[in-house]
Amino acid sequence: MKPSLKLLSPLLMGIAVSTIPGCAMLQGPGSTSGERITGLLEHREGEWWMARCGDPDRVELRPTERLERLFERVAQPGQTAIFVDMEADVRRDGTVEPLQILRMESAGEGCAGQQPATQWAANGLHHSWSLAIASQGIQFTGEESEEVGPVSIISEQLPDGSMSFRSERDATLELWLYPQDCFDHSGDFKHYTATLVVKGKRLSGCAYKSSLTL
Repeated sequence: MKPSLKLLSPLLMGIAVSTIPGCAMLQGPGSTSGERITGLLEHREGEWWMARCGDPDRVELRPTERLERLFERVAQPGQTAIFVDMEADVRRDGTVEPLQILRMESAGEGCAGQQPATQWAANGLHHSWSLAIASQGIQFTGEESEEVGPVSIISEQLPDGSMSFRSERDATLELWLYPQDCFDHSGDFKHYTATLVVKGKRLSGCAYKSSLTL
């Protein structure tokens, strides 16, 4: 079990802490200077191709060992094309080389599920809840249309790359993000593991860094 924010108070020397009306200004560890690319990743007959969301043209992709391993795990049997969200280096010849894989989905919404106004997005392992951190603060949607927020938050970042976000005025919401690979029950991948506490109830899920920079 991870320590609560109260127990962490003596350890906050050297830890980034933000208290702002809206969202925490955290980009997270492992951030790269590469270009953010989302779209359909295709692997067929030993070749790799990438078609960006909204663009019918394909470009060649130079796979990394990590991308190949994730594709093998996430893709369904016989599936040759799946959705990917990554930071990548686009070379002068137009080929794409992945730097960091943020999401890979064989069963998700893909390009239709983009959240451009969100900095971080998380969901339950069974997709029974969702949470977004944006400029307005933190917004939670749970089972039976339960909703909390958006509310202002306090954020903290620990030296190991873990991050926390909690509602500023009370302890209604507390989200912890850990830089660990996460696979939900459909097999889809996100690059952060999430633990959410809602009104004292602990929930598990996955999270990823969205496209909003604050």
